[in-house]
Amino acid sequence: MEAPFKTLVIREIQGAIIDFRFWVVLALCLSIIPLSFYVSVKNYSQRLSDYQQEVQSYRDRTSVHSHMAAEGVHPPSPLSIFSQGLGNKIPYKVITSNDGNYGIEYAKPDNRQDLLGEIDFAFIVSFVLSILAIVFTFSAISGDKESGVLRGTLSNAVLRRQVLMAKLFGNYLVFLIPFLFSILVSLLVVYFSGIIPIFSTELFPAVMVMTAISLIFLFAMFNLGLWISALARNSILSVNVLLLIWIVLGLVVPKISPIIGSVIYPVESIGVYESKKAILRLNIMNELEKEERELFLKIRNQLRPGAEGVDGRWTDVISAYDEQYAPVREKYDQLLASETEKLVNDYMLRCDRQNNWARNIARLSPVYAINCLMAEFSGTGYSELDHFIQQASVYQKYVEQNYYNKMKFKIYRDENGYMTRGAGNQDDRPTEIPVLENYKSVGIGQVLQQNWVDIMLLCLYSLLFFVCGFISFLRFDVR
Repeated sequence: MEAPFKTLVIREIQGAIIDFRFWVVLALCLSIIPLSFYVSVKNYSQRLSDYQQEVQSYRDRTSVHSHMAAEGVHPPSPLSIFSQGLGNKIPYKVITSNDGNYGIEYAKPDNRQDLLGEIDFAFIVSFVLSILAIVFTFSAISGDKESGVLRGTLSNAVLRRQVLMAKLFGNYLVFLIPFLFSILVSLLVVYFSGIIPIFSTELFPAVMVMTAISLIFLFAMFNLGLWISALARNSILSVNVLLLIWIVLGLVVPKISPIIGSVIYPVESIGVYESKKAILRLNIMNELEKEERELFLKIRNQLRPGAEGVDGRWTDVISAYDEQYAPVREKYDQLLASETEKLVNDYMLRCDRQNNWARNIARLSPVYAINCLMAEFSGTGYSELDHFIQQASVYQKYVEQNYYNKMKFKIYRDENGYMTRGAGNQDDRPTEIPVLENYKSVGIGQVLQQNWVDIMLLCLYSLLFFVCGFISFLRFDVR
């Protein structure tokens, strides 16, 4: 059994190597993959320089005072050279405020890049190499039938499963030679650039995982090609059907899934959500101002009957007001925090449900799965987006506790106007500018935990396509 299988594998390898398609794959892999990494490293270097300049500019233009707006800039991910992922949808910075209402800013898109597009490793694997895998396998069975080679092979003492396994592994191994060699060359290009420590213990495990995921995806596409080749009557029909399937899986399903998700579970836009949050905050603050004014007028009329306006020399009024105002402010702070949290959690929950609908529909395509996984392990996917938003909230609380609360101004309102005065000990006020230091992206362990379903789906697609191809080949008419 083993000798015929070994002979078949060697024959498939030899046939694939002398085939013109192998040299096309070799030329494309050795040219576009290292080139894409070289360009991506240059782009990352520019983004890193922009990040450093932004942080330095923030330090230079910011001083510690009561009306300062502390900023935290999101550093670029070194592994973004593999996948740009969500691109400009990844948060660029968080801008805090002394009233607790922080905001998220996003990078402005480069219109030239949007027009011309940007190629990266994820695009090459999911689109270019997947098409090349189809080109490699569309005639593996139907072409041998047309030439009579398959009939001659099966007339010998070989099993059909041996023929199929030889075609699969023989062609797949030959396909991997230029692919893996080009990855090695690309990693050396990145390493010798001196910009990204690609072989470090922090980055290299993610690189290995993305390489393994790419191999699983390409294996699934090879099985798909062999399956359709075993179903089709001739090579022309096989390649046409494969191209149609690739268009559906690669373009139609991932693009239409967000539309279907928004129809099944509609959610208002981010602009409407921000408006609701602003209105909620405005209404609560208006109620607070009303109670502040009523409280001040009540204390003034009790301690200084007949007086008008607000006078900073009224130490008795101000002391009594400060004492009674503290629980009022605490009540409204808690109300604002709880109501805002309810609004945010409700909106995020509904967005998650809509995204889950869209994502589950998109998972019908292995092309979506590979792109999603590449973005997640590159630090440019949805996990990183959610992670930064969580860290933005933590940063706001840190700045509020250590800076804003030590520089608050108290407001005393009467029926016509108001007076402000600083609060807190001047010696206790901070002097250093708050920055978002030591920010770390989502770790590889957390990414694996959050995206194991997509990894299992890629394995399932490989198994499903293989089983379908195996059954189809067992029933294949070689005459």
